Amino acid sequence: MPRLSALAALGLICGLCAAGPSARASEGGGAPGRELLFGIPGTQTQPRGATRGEWNYTFLRRNFTQRIFDTGQHEAVRSQHRKTHVVTWRAEHGLTERVQADAEVVYHAYRQHTHSPGDEHDRNDDGDFERLYAGFSYQVLEESDAQPALRMGGGVLLPSRAETEGIGQEAGLDVMAASGKDIGHWRVGGALGFSMTFGNRAHPADPVLSNLALVPISKPHDLKTLRYGVAMTRAINDRWQGNLELIGETYEYIELNQRRHASTLSLTPGLFVSLPSDRFDGWVGFGVPIGLTEQTSHLGVAIRTGARF
Repeated sequence: MPRLSALAALGLICGLCAAGPSARASEGGGAPGRELLFGIPGTQTQPRGATRGEWNYTFLRRNFTQRIFDTGQHEAVRSQHRKTHVVTWRAEHGLTERVQADAEVVYHAYRQHTHSPGDEHDRNDDGDFERLYAGFSYQVLEESDAQPALRMGGGVLLPSRAETEGIGQEAGLDVMAASGKDIGHWRVGGALGFSMTFGNRAHPADPVLSNLALVPISKPHDLKTLRYGVAMTRAINDRWQGNLELIGETYEYIELNQRRHASTLSLTPGLFVSLPSDRFDGWVGFGVPIGLTEQTSHLGVAIRTGARF
């Protein structure tokens, strides 16, 4: 997977440079701010004029099955052994004291060993941009002794599809809310997100077959995703922070040209360390995503790096 390796290497170099050490304590108190999480959005808007950039990498290993049409157009089961690589770039920029601009790019690639009907074996690699997001968020509530912080946001999902086939994710909308509060030595938080994309297709439109009512081979589907998560963090000392996150997702996807439902649930323990510098607030985090359900039967490694400047 040369393209993935190049992107990962570039991201790692940029992430490590950006995460150069920092002598300033991050806002929010605690080790590196206690706003650093692997899968849940932060609750605080960036200060006016400040920019926060991140590069994150996740590796997952799992086995699963998929229902397909075989060459005779009968239903069959395909078993797949997959190694997944996810690279995420994020940027947040404070526009006012309460409003910030948000952008996120997610590149998803995998190496897969497939057992198809008839004991056929195949190995294949694939990768594409899974999420292209741009939007804004607003600090609804500032944290105080009496109330938690609350940040809400929304934006658009740009199309990400194979140009020559016209399939993949279409344009959509995405909204989210994140809340958190310090309770003693702990910080607790949670987030809820919803997205919907319109007119997605699972395979190419065939100009001949699509005119036949018998075989709607490229039927468009609107697909919805609900994301949720809760987290606890605790400062270990001036530089180290411990994390525990429970992250879930209920989503729709296309299989056998029909819209189907699935869900995931994973637990991610991890550690963050701040990297002191006179110029940036920088950090590096290491986590272990553990799948808790049959559909989330993965075990992986997550690395998160970033800086605010």
